[in-house]
Amino acid sequence: MKPKSHGRVWLRAADPATLPRIDAGLLAHPDDLACLVEGVVHTRELLRTGPLADLAAGVELLPGGDVADDEEAIGAFVRANVFGCDHWAGTCIMGPAPDAGAVVDSRGRVHGVDGLVVADASILPEIPAANTNAPTVMVAERVAAWLADQ
Repeated sequence: MKPKSHGRVWLRAADPATLPRIDAGLLAHPDDLACLVEGVVHTRELLRTGPLADLAAGVELLPGGDVADDEEAIGAFVRANVFGCDHWAGTCIMGPAPDAGAVVDSRGRVHGVDGLVVADASILPEIPAANTNAPTVMVAERVAAWLADQ
């Protein structure tokens, strides 16, 4: 829930109808792969130990019985099957200095573009270790209150 990898979103053209380019950056940091491999190893151990072993009878669906218990085999499975859950967050850096990469200020106002405000999960400084819905609603409500006060 707390990946160290970072992706990128950037414009392909000045035309707003042109879809942006998105690179999720999945597994770009080696610690992320190690964490997922460790999760598979521990899950397998847990499900092979009583009393769960009696409840989890049957064929292992994923990664499957043909994937060995070693880290290399599990790592290959993870690399081939990793995907994002499309709860994008942190793609629009918040901060006071655009020269340092900040896109919006502390109230969601886009630096250098009058009247444009971002009020979604993209301005969250960290990806929440949960579904992004509640924090996004909180951000949107707070920014909406600031806009109403203007």
